[in-house]
Amino acid sequence: MVPASSALQSSRRLAVPVFVAVYFLAFGLSEFGYGSLDVPSPFWLPDSVLLCALLLTRPQQWWMFVAAVAPIRLLAGTVPGMPLWFQIGSIANDAAKAVATAWLIQRWLGRDVRLRTLNELIVFFGVAAVGMPMLSAIAAAPARYALGDPVWSSTYQWFLGDTLAQVIVTPTVIYWCTRRYRDSDARLGELIVVCVGLALASSYAFVARGHTAPSPTLLYVPVPFLIWAAVRLGPFGTANAISLVAITSMIGAVRGTGVFAGAAASVLSLQLFLLVLALSLLTLAVVIAERVTLLARERDFSTLLLQAQERERTRIAHELHDDVGQRLALLKLDLHRLTGRVDGSVASIAAEAAKHADEVATSLHDLSHRLHPAKLRLLGLVPALTGLVREVSHHGPPITLTHDCVPDAIDQDITVAVFRIVQEALQNAVKHSRAGQIAVRVSGALDTLAVTVIDDGVGFIVDAAWGRGIGLISMSDRVQVVGGTLKVHSSPRCGTRLELRIPLSPARRADALAV
Repeated sequence: MVPASSALQSSRRLAVPVFVAVYFLAFGLSEFGYGSLDVPSPFWLPDSVLLCALLLTRPQQWWMFVAAVAPIRLLAGTVPGMPLWFQIGSIANDAAKAVATAWLIQRWLGRDVRLRTLNELIVFFGVAAVGMPMLSAIAAAPARYALGDPVWSSTYQWFLGDTLAQVIVTPTVIYWCTRRYRDSDARLGELIVVCVGLALASSYAFVARGHTAPSPTLLYVPVPFLIWAAVRLGPFGTANAISLVAITSMIGAVRGTGVFAGAAASVLSLQLFLLVLALSLLTLAVVIAERVTLLARERDFSTLLLQAQERERTRIAHELHDDVGQRLALLKLDLHRLTGRVDGSVASIAAEAAKHADEVATSLHDLSHRLHPAKLRLLGLVPALTGLVREVSHHGPPITLTHDCVPDAIDQDITVAVFRIVQEALQNAVKHSRAGQIAVRVSGALDTLAVTVIDDGVGFIVDAAWGRGIGLISMSDRVQVVGGTLKVHSSPRCGTRLELRIPLSPARRADALAV
């Protein structure tokens, strides 16, 4: 087995050669693939590659990447007509911009830049896509003017080329390098469907040659797939979807097909279109992902709270059973001894006290089992519910329990949640419904556990009841923690029907919790 330190050193040794190869390819695509002195490339990919290398490594290693930039660009050559002094100035400009951008972003966000939250994304866009590209474009404007270019057009072309690469390419590279694709493992099939649909839609809009007069309405063809990616597939899927649209539209522009075929005016339209898509959809994806993460943390907190509650109930149940229960048993024994040693009214009082102590012990035993049903852990859900129904029936209307195809092996979290919800429902029915009969049904089918509790009592207004007590809220919290659904149907004088459905497979529960 390779030691961790050796693997880390090996990855560091490979970082610079990989960077050189990727940077060389990116420079060739931007400089020669679709760029010239008259029509600059819509994406300046080398800036994105260099910034990603700096953000994903330690500052002590930055000099290696910066030092490798100049030889690559000098050896790769330039477009015809570009003087050497302009090329050297551009290299210095790009290197300074990348170092300053990486330093500022890491200063504000820390070294672990992952673009997972809205705050990270705002800082990244503000620095990498707005502030530094603007300063770089202003610094390069005199050089472009010396080449005979108009100051305004050359400045915004430089700015948009840098900005678009940072908005589209850099997040995609960061998500791949930080292995955010693991977040999409459960939806791999959905990701494939979106990518295939997006490729076909983008090809039709930007590459197909059948359009005699391309209409701007073609721009909307890939949008539904992009929104699908933003809502369902998170930042990783959205960034890759936007990159796919950008690549397809670039191919169409190079080939002279689709909406963006033509000269320099089309480049600006292409840049603005992709910029609006990238900024809006990636922001939407990050906000949704952040919200899902927050809900997951809240569910985790609810889970921990419910687990702590169950542990405390177990502790109290044991205290009642082992300590208070034994003391009551000793008290009964002493009272029975006293009854045999005295006569008359004292003996009658002692006998009555022994009877009350026995009743208290029975109630204490029932309370202990309600707090911690040992049958639930030892025998399973159905026997525990059977004991619960038998116990509640002693103090209320008759209760029937039916069960069908209930699996023997159910996760402990699910069994506890179902038991507590049924317990709460039965207690509410006994206390408040004035029901003449209660029915409980538990069934398992299609990898789902279904529970129904029905009573023929006075009923209530469901919407009004949610804000008045903690019973329904407690049941709702428990069912959410296990990824289930809870529906309550009731109206005055029409009884109450409670329907609970919980997925049994971990995959379906995880998917339900993520929605």
